[in-house]
Amino acid sequence: MKRMIIVFLALSMLVACVPTPEHEFIVNKGDSTVEDKINAAPKPAEDTVQQEGAASGDPVAPVDAPTQPQLFPDRWDEDVVQINDRVSISVHADVIQKADGLYPVYRTKDVLMSEERAQEIVSKILDKPVEVYASEPTKEDYQNELKAYLDEIAAWEEWLANGKQEDRDETGFTPEKIEEKTNWFMEQIQKAPDKLEARKVSDYSGLHTRSESIYTLQCGEKAFVTLYDHRMSVYKGCEGLGQIYRESHYIEDKEEGESNAKYWKDVTMERADAEAILDAALTSLGMTEYKVSAAERACLLEHKKGGGKQYRTNGWMFVLAHNPAGYPTSNLSWHPSPYLSYGSDESFAASETIKTEDLIIFVNEDGVQSFSFSNPREIVGLSNANVELLPFEDVKRIAKNTLAMCVPYDIIGENKTNLEIYKAMLTTYTLHVKDSDEYYEMPCWALFFDGLWAGDSEAFRLKSRETNGTIHEVLLINAIDGSIIHTKYGF
Repeated sequence: MKRMIIVFLALSMLVACVPTPEHEFIVNKGDSTVEDKINAAPKPAEDTVQQEGAASGDPVAPVDAPTQPQLFPDRWDEDVVQINDRVSISVHADVIQKADGLYPVYRTKDVLMSEERAQEIVSKILDKPVEVYASEPTKEDYQNELKAYLDEIAAWEEWLANGKQEDRDETGFTPEKIEEKTNWFMEQIQKAPDKLEARKVSDYSGLHTRSESIYTLQCGEKAFVTLYDHRMSVYKGCEGLGQIYRESHYIEDKEEGESNAKYWKDVTMERADAEAILDAALTSLGMTEYKVSAAERACLLEHKKGGGKQYRTNGWMFVLAHNPAGYPTSNLSWHPSPYLSYGSDESFAASETIKTEDLIIFVNEDGVQSFSFSNPREIVGLSNANVELLPFEDVKRIAKNTLAMCVPYDIIGENKTNLEIYKAMLTTYTLHVKDSDEYYEMPCWALFFDGLWAGDSEAFRLKSRETNGTIHEVLLINAIDGSIIHTKYGF
């Protein structure tokens, strides 16, 4: 409950910003700075090399310049700086960067979670199955969905008949779209089973999209498997979709006296042991390019039929990122801060909501117990072996001005506010390539911060660094052009 309240308050109250500081921050530059730098041609070296087989005096082809590392200070320290009459900012942060100073940009694209790939993953996570109960939709389910869709169209047509105006293209209720979707429902009704029954199986063949299946394993346990076009999940020991209950969530619930805390069981497994199991699983799955970006003790809960939860087991939850270039990652649970909810009006050139590739794996002493994978991508090319990054002085200025502008002015009123940046990490984030189905996996600065609205209540205090704090608040800055990255408002 506390997490929901904090997020709601953050999104609802932190819209107004303080008066514009000396340098305005930017959500999206709207120019081609990023693309120009990412796709810049290699510079010729000062010296040239005679090509093999070329005659003396023939034109000599230039050789690409040696790739120069880009290194930044190891520390960023600033005593309290008064930004305006209410806001002050201090910095005491380690600067975490790649040791080699090279920052490549790969291009990726979405891929379907195919039946074959899902079978491979499931067969390496779960024991051999002996029985399956597929909870796929029946004819009756699709018939009900079709009826609901046609009822929605009828209500919309009635709404238009009463003089309301709405674009058919925006609603998707064009004659072509209606016919297409209706035909799809009819096809599904023809293919779907009349009723569902358990059947004997010896492997995981037969998985298909838009399906949820409950398997009985040879060891006697149950396992729940779902497969859709762009996501899949596997929960061992559960007859339905499980829930990973993190240690930070438990601590918050316990402090708030919420009933969820009763499901917690202390985790005694050492992280090193959990990581060894994780590494073996990733090797088996051919996913060694995924690196841990966050780790936390957790319990696996099962949602019981008819409501409620049930404790199943405990272990470690790992969040992983596709990281072929070896960019730094954090072991902290973090997200782009909801306290930076700017860009909600038309004055900002905000783009689409960012869609990230998510891989969460939960392990205990017996191996992988949960595997959740959303929006998988594949590498399609290398755009730049070492893209040019902004000078660190520019990053500092943008960071301080962004935080200064997004303090919750309407809530803190005249109270004094101090924010502190305590960690700076040069990692990666995703940028959608314009007019394309591809993405740039590009360098960005993740600046971890917290603070205190002086004179305010504990409910409005950021406590990211404390053990019992919330998920760490992070400001993300595009390391190439300085624009602000936000999962809701884009770039």
